[in-house]
Parts: sequence; C-alpha cells; structure tokens
Amino acid sequence: MHPMKSSQKLRLYLDTTIPSYVFALDTPERMEITRRFMRLGHVNYEMIISDVVITEINRAAEPKRSLLFDVIKGFPILHSSYESDELAEAYIQAGALPRGSIEDAMHVAIATLNRVDALVSWNFGHLVNIRRRKAITAVNLDKGLQPIEIFSPEEVIPS
Repeated sequence: MHPMKSSQKLRLYLDTTIPSYVFALDTPERMEITRRFMRLGHVNYEMIISDVVITEINRAAEPKRSLLFDVIKGFPILHSSYESDELAEAYIQAGALPRGSIEDAMHVAIATLNRVDALVSWNFGHLVNIRRRKAITAVNLDKGLQPIEIFSPEEVIPS
C-alpha cells in the first residue's frame, strides 16, 4: 500500500495491538517495526483510534496504561454506535470473528462504517489473515458496505 499522490493522507485505524507493541520487549522485532511505523506513519498517514481502544487501554495496569495513552495522545477518536454494535454482531453471527472477540469485531465495524482506508493490527488470529478478511468482506458486501483492508504494520510501513 503506497501513499496516494494527492496531498490527502490515507486514514489508518489502529487497533489496541499497535500502541501495545510499542512496548513489547518480549517480541523485539515487532516492537521495532511498530516503533518505526509509529514514527514514520504520521508523515504519510492519518492515524485514528476509537473509544474501543480507549476502553481496552483503560484495562491495563499502571505504568503501562499511562505509556499507552502517551502513544495515542492527539489521535482522532471514532465512536462506537448502535450501527457499529449491530455490524460487529453481524460479523460474529456470520462466523467472520469468534463469539469471544466482540472488541475485535467492534474495531472492524467502526473502521468500516467510518470508511477508513485500512485497519492496522498485529492480531493475526482474528484480524490479519485471509480467511477472516474474506468473511468480513462478505458481511460488508451483503450489507452494502465497502470492504475494509486489514494489514499488519509491516505491510503499511513507509519505505
């Protein structure tokens, strides 16, 4: 994925795994990729989060919670709604995401409904994999919505 030639930046929705991996000392390679993505990404992309990210970060213990909030400071925040709740439930009903993954479904729903250019995540189990992407796309198309691109940070990191 390359930045558009126009002055408009691509809009990337970051799920909670992105700020979390900034401090993932147990996975140094992903931590470094994430830090590079966060450093360089601001130049090329508009990075966006949602109230679901805020809720998930609020569950972290200190001092991690404060560190995570520092990472996302100043990011535009999208809000969940009745519509996003319904779409998230549709993903789960269709088997696109497992029953216990309502927050992952919410990330996808909010990103889809707000027409961001892509959702960025390190969650390969529930989000960044072809089977899930195809199932999510099928639900979106069935509901007359645009498909959502889902990538890992290394797939969108500026070269």
